[in-house]
Amino acid sequence: MGIDAQIDSLERLAALDAEVKDLSVKLEAQRGEYTGLKTAQSALELALAADRISLTEMERTRSELQIDHRNIVQQLDRSRDRIQRSRNERESQAAERELDELRRLQRDRDDELGKMVVLCDQARTGIGDNEFKLLELQEKLSSEEQGTLAQIHQLEADIAGKRSGRAALLANLPSLTGRRYESMHGRGKVPVAHTTDGTCRGCFVQLPPMLFHTLLGRTQFGECPFCHRIIWYTPPVPAAAPVTPAAVTTEIPTEASS
Repeated sequence: MGIDAQIDSLERLAALDAEVKDLSVKLEAQRGEYTGLKTAQSALELALAADRISLTEMERTRSELQIDHRNIVQQLDRSRDRIQRSRNERESQAAERELDELRRLQRDRDDELGKMVVLCDQARTGIGDNEFKLLELQEKLSSEEQGTLAQIHQLEADIAGKRSGRAALLANLPSLTGRRYESMHGRGKVPVAHTTDGTCRGCFVQLPPMLFHTLLGRTQFGECPFCHRIIWYTPPVPAAAPVTPAAVTTEIPTEASS
């Protein structure tokens, strides 16, 4: 395989790798967006489940507090009745102490119930907000999922096709050149460059004169000592000949005979 054919294969290989890189970036972006939506959906579903369990527990606690509050009210009524029926000062004072304690308990239950009502209302509001967000997210997924998955599958197919093409190009290269290319590519760098005037077009550093002289023969590849790319000589494109305007002849009209 001559060097010109190898150069053509290397250039096509580098172009394919650039395309694969670009497609891979697009693929990761599509996957990231889709995965982000699915993750957000799962997070909202888990949050809603936890909030509903929490609301159920709070409502149970509120119900228990209401029952306790009713019991205290009934005990208050009985204590007031005992005060009215007390037969002496001692019984009256005992009933008063009991009444004071029950009133304190009633105030405590009132405070607890008030706080629990606020917490239940906040939980219901949070659940409603998350249900709305989840509905919006589900609608977005429903409308975009098919198109997004189709784009993902198309990008995967395009990448697979280009990787198959690059494998064929690598197989046609001499093994040493192919290994050098893959070693450089594996480090995340563009493996090839050319020179026309002694400057590496990969890193834009002046090549050693002896290396440049060797490359001029176009019989073998070199390696840039600075960026380590596979490098070859490409003759300069001839400058286009300047376009000269066509001569403009001016015809002097003859006078019409009288």
